[in-house]
Amino acid sequence: MKHNIKFIYTILACVMLLSACNPDDFLGIKPRGKDVPSEYKHYEGLLTSFDMIKWTIDFNGKLYFPILSDEYIVTERSLNQLASEMGQQGRACYQYEKNFLLPDDMPGDWGYNSNTYALNLIINNVMSTEAAEVDKLATLSEARVFRSWILFRIAQIYLKPYDESYAENTPGLPIITESNTLQETFERATMKELFDFITKEMEESCAHIRNNTAYTFRIEKADAYAMMGHVYHYMNKYDKALEAMRLAKQYADENNSAKFYDLNTMEPDEIIYDGVYHFDNIEYMRNSIGFNDCISWYYPYYQTTATMYAKPEYYALYSATDRRQYRFDEEDNGLHRVVTGEDTPMGITSYGLYLVLAECEARAGEANAAKNILKELRKYRMPEADAAVPADIDTKDKLIKFCVEESIRENLGNGLFFFEMKRLWNDPLFAYLKAGYGHKVHGTNTVYPFTESHLEVNIPEAVLKWNKNWNNGSSN
Repeated sequence: MKHNIKFIYTILACVMLLSACNPDDFLGIKPRGKDVPSEYKHYEGLLTSFDMIKWTIDFNGKLYFPILSDEYIVTERSLNQLASEMGQQGRACYQYEKNFLLPDDMPGDWGYNSNTYALNLIINNVMSTEAAEVDKLATLSEARVFRSWILFRIAQIYLKPYDESYAENTPGLPIITESNTLQETFERATMKELFDFITKEMEESCAHIRNNTAYTFRIEKADAYAMMGHVYHYMNKYDKALEAMRLAKQYADENNSAKFYDLNTMEPDEIIYDGVYHFDNIEYMRNSIGFNDCISWYYPYYQTTATMYAKPEYYALYSATDRRQYRFDEEDNGLHRVVTGEDTPMGITSYGLYLVLAECEARAGEANAAKNILKELRKYRMPEADAAVPADIDTKDKLIKFCVEESIRENLGNGLFFFEMKRLWNDPLFAYLKAGYGHKVHGTNTVYPFTESHLEVNIPEAVLKWNKNWNNGSSN
């Protein structure tokens, strides 16, 4: 009984201490009307903060959505290792269980509200500061584009793929435009309202963003147009994506901001040990990443147990001289281990720009333009003599397929193919990929099928309990 009373007094003391404090003092930024930054340099500082580099609030350093990608395979041993490193959630995620999270789990890939608050603070207030109008407009526009990009990435994970046929009647995400720490619940916009908001913000802002900045993790004009191109590409609006991506490459070329590692100059051990997946990666044009240790726990130096392997069907897409195959380490069982340290690049990459642009050119019937862009990328991945698109890729459909398969070769192991599975779900050209979707356990007959229901990821219970009017699924 004494222990219970002591515990109660301790709790009461904590409550009294907390009640004596302004809850907003725990934030680095004060809410509107209390201690809003007053100088232009303060708002610029917010965009230069480390929190703006990370796109998530990490959940124990883990992102779960990459595990949903079809690009991986496990063994019985490595599935157990995945469960050991990621908990039962990791195993359940690989097994395509809809409710793979525990009730109190808040995964990193839902954590957009912190950055959204800071971005809204900039958007709501920067134009009232004393500075050159062109500078204030550039800062405002950068914040609008980045806020839209965060919304887009969250939509890619949790919502069904965008489709005009159901967008007006399908719940989207809340559109938060005020820097208000006191708001506790949010209304979900429809999918159409959400994507209309995202594209409108980008359309109105891209032209006003600076051509270049002193920081690799700030959004430049090339990055902004590439972000808009990625959004339209995901929406299957390839004509609009093409327009944006052409502008992105134009500005990237002017500033020499689309850089590449030349794998031809690197030894295989360099490629696998360094993996060119690191924080200051020169191929990250807008260095916004999801810190992600969940894809594999394999360290080549220590020969630790792998958790994930490249799915053989996708690894087979590499040609004999394609040096991207050295990003993986072969095991005795013939599988190729995904090496730890592969962050999931959630921002803009040079290769992502080239791949989306090439596909859009191909879909527009501009075969020569598409092939030239692909060769420009591929010459850094294999000997230049092998970099040209093969001669038998001689029709529009074959070229579109080659572009998507090139994206698989480039991104294999980082989990981003999950977004392609969604985008191409109803594209008849890629029925051959769709037919093989499903996670397997190597050496067994076990298959965990990927069905249409998996295009939508359940919103975590930890989010739902604060928004009583939300439901999982495509209706509220």
